[in-house]
Amino acid sequence: MASENLMQLAQILNATLELDASVRKAAEQQLLGLEMQQGFGVMLIELVVNNEAPAEIRIAAAVALKNFVKRLWSDHVEQELPETEQKTIRTAALQAMLASQGNIRSQLSHTVYLMAKKDFPERWPDLVSSLAVLLTQDDFDKIVATLSTLDQLFEKYRHESKSTELWTELKICLIATQEPLTTLFIKMAAFIPQREQMNVKDVGSWLEILLFISHIYHSLISQDLPEFFEDSLGPWMDGFLKLLTITEDRITSAAGEPTALDKIKSEICTTVTLYAQRYEEEIRPYMEPFTQAIWNLLVQTGVETRYDGMVCAALDFLSAISERPQYESMFQSEEVLKTIAIDVAVKNLRLREEDIEMFEDEPLEYMKKDIEGTDTGTRRRGGIDLVRSLCKRFEPQIAAILSQEIASKSGNNNWYEKDVIYCLVTAMASKGETHKSGATNTSTLIDIPQYYRSNVHSDLVTDINSNAILKADAIKFLVTFRNQIAPEDIVASINVLLALLGSTKTQVHKYAAWALERLLIMRINGQPIFSSANVQVAPLLTALVSCFDSDPKAEMSPYLIKALMRVVGVMDASTASAGGQIAARLVTMVETAIKNQANPVHTHFLFETMCILIKKASSHVAGGLDSSLLPLVETILAQNLEDLIPYALQITGVLLLTCITRDAPKDAYFGFLGFLLRPELWARSSNVPAALYLIEIYLKAAPERVMNEHGTTIFAQYTRLIASKNLDKYGFQLAFAVLPSMEFANGVTEPYAVLFNNMLKRLQGSRTPSFAKNFLIFLAKFAIILNASTLARALESIQSGLFSMIMQRVAGPGFEEFKNLTTTEEKRTIAIGYGTIFRDCSQMLGESRIPLAQSVLQLLEAPAVTANFGLTIEDEQVSMYNAEGEFVNPFSKLASAGKEDVLAPNISDHKGFFTECMRV
Repeated sequence: MASENLMQLAQILNATLELDASVRKAAEQQLLGLEMQQGFGVMLIELVVNNEAPAEIRIAAAVALKNFVKRLWSDHVEQELPETEQKTIRTAALQAMLASQGNIRSQLSHTVYLMAKKDFPERWPDLVSSLAVLLTQDDFDKIVATLSTLDQLFEKYRHESKSTELWTELKICLIATQEPLTTLFIKMAAFIPQREQMNVKDVGSWLEILLFISHIYHSLISQDLPEFFEDSLGPWMDGFLKLLTITEDRITSAAGEPTALDKIKSEICTTVTLYAQRYEEEIRPYMEPFTQAIWNLLVQTGVETRYDGMVCAALDFLSAISERPQYESMFQSEEVLKTIAIDVAVKNLRLREEDIEMFEDEPLEYMKKDIEGTDTGTRRRGGIDLVRSLCKRFEPQIAAILSQEIASKSGNNNWYEKDVIYCLVTAMASKGETHKSGATNTSTLIDIPQYYRSNVHSDLVTDINSNAILKADAIKFLVTFRNQIAPEDIVASINVLLALLGSTKTQVHKYAAWALERLLIMRINGQPIFSSANVQVAPLLTALVSCFDSDPKAEMSPYLIKALMRVVGVMDASTASAGGQIAARLVTMVETAIKNQANPVHTHFLFETMCILIKKASSHVAGGLDSSLLPLVETILAQNLEDLIPYALQITGVLLLTCITRDAPKDAYFGFLGFLLRPELWARSSNVPAALYLIEIYLKAAPERVMNEHGTTIFAQYTRLIASKNLDKYGFQLAFAVLPSMEFANGVTEPYAVLFNNMLKRLQGSRTPSFAKNFLIFLAKFAIILNASTLARALESIQSGLFSMIMQRVAGPGFEEFKNLTTTEEKRTIAIGYGTIFRDCSQMLGESRIPLAQSVLQLLEAPAVTANFGLTIEDEQVSMYNAEGEFVNPFSKLASAGKEDVLAPNISDHKGFFTECMRV
């Protein structure tokens, strides 16, 4: 029977490789349906290690296993596998990884890492120690597999915040690995003089091991310098120095990719930079030889792209030590400064043929590196940072040296040289900048407003189709120094950008759109600079739409749509009257994005633009935009376009809100309710926040109808959500949404009891800190919405004395526990809610009154934690990106869709309100 199941699984996996999309999707759905069956994960592993199975099936099984683990070991899974089965899969996957090679091993290594990320050390305490033992063996393949897993597992120590849990976990890892890792490194370093006698394959494996070792070492010393590594510093530094000086021509790479040795040298430079910045006393004896070795590396390395990462790491090292006073003597000589500035920094600012080709052929990739902060691995960024670092301690000398260099390049009217000048001026003028604000600290040696008028403006207004790279440089200068350039020049620049949108160069369109998006949200003294009074909204909208039409890959870039969104945000009543045509165009863009698999950021901001347009046009377009946008919503829901359903739900909510505001008919919307409440929609966790948002609006629009017709279904969804550790916060949100409509909950017996019994069940059986906090906040909201007496009666109806018992045993200790874990808005809700309870139910509190009051007062005085509540739309959109610049918006939340209503808006002083209630 087992063999039959394996054969069936192999057939399904084979179908996932079919070119026919319908066959492939059906097979993928079959796999998803099998996931919760006992033994599914182990069966996949059996296929992976089955040497008789076709290679493509084994790889497909490895990929399927990785995806299975990614879902079942995530933080948002609703139903976990039994612990015994998880343990079986962990053990089998680890054994399979050690027995595999090549691509299969890589997939399994990542699978083990995904499980370890969640289970280590609590559920998998012996993982690292069992892996560390394998480092002492002589099997290169097993060593590589082991190091790969450890590398992925330890990388988080480079950036995680310090905590007791982190130190405990890191200590476990260090105890297990520091000695065998050091022994292995010494063993590998001993091959340096013998490498010429090794064959190419062995050299490749040797360098791969050294690369993993250097990565892991960097991760393990990132939080602090462990005592063992401090005591064994000599072998590590000696080995690193030798590796920096060797070459290995037999190991090559394709398409300009770095070799393993290039990556090793890059990692060594990064590690030594960390030492120079944080462990200066320990590294001091080695600083001079490292500085010389890294200097030589920069001088000897060519301009080939394979060396870019290594050169950047070397430049970062020079930047780090040049601004530290203890190394000042190395740079004081004018000759040294001139050599670094001209032969190192300026050399790496020059565009290469590959860069120009990227600008022409892959403008999006070029822009990501140029303006989005993903250029940390580019020579140009390294050169700019080196200039800035040198200016921190040697600004007058560097300014004089580079001013001469700029003067020598300015007279020949060469765009290639002028591009370098832009980099140099920006590097010297901007001492600090952020994506949100541009330059935040500037040099007093450069008159930025004058430089803009004398040099930059002319590059912006000359022939819009010539020197596209210089146009990009000039636009970037405008955006970077937008807060330093004169306001009148900033206002005038909008028309300049409008003209540039007419260029035949799509690269110029993108830079101009990026600048529009950044400039249109500028403020002076908190007030917006731009409005329909000084922005030509209609021509800008026309120009941006034309840019979409002229660029076949427009949906792969977010720049144009973000600019369109900002322009819609400042449009006036006359332009808003054409909202129907604009909405129709946005619908067409969504349809194009669906067909062409658009960039998710582009798609997101398409819907953000719709939100803003709906709000702008609602009072100027007869009947609103319902007729333009509802067919799109219906298409998304009918075709079950999973990635777009959260957007469709939010757009429906915004449209329905405008109906409420306009007091317009709402009947057309109630056909959506049936779809909205389908269990399969709520089963996908990414749909839940958007579905809740829409339910809340339906309850505002027609509470009696919604609860009469669908109350039973809504309460069923509440019960499911509140029982889930990963989704319970949405259960509280739904419970709060139905509070004002409880009287209409036909078909639900004792609705208050349903709400509270499910909460109390969780409190008693599977309480988590976040659940307990949300429960106490829900009680406060209940008291505010329906009054404290109703709250007390609802709890007392479940069990006599329950109200006072919760206040005494749950609320008081809970506020003590969470006093440092609440936001400002949560503190306000607690103050008003529990103030209301003290005012209206004082006698029922009994002896718990005084300690409860003290707990609340301590919570109100404790520091608040930060939250997204209260952020501007711009700040909230920035928060959708992680530290690496990746778009991370798992629930597809639209910042422009609106925020939760403020509770008790008439109370401005919540602390005063609570104090006053205490006196009653």
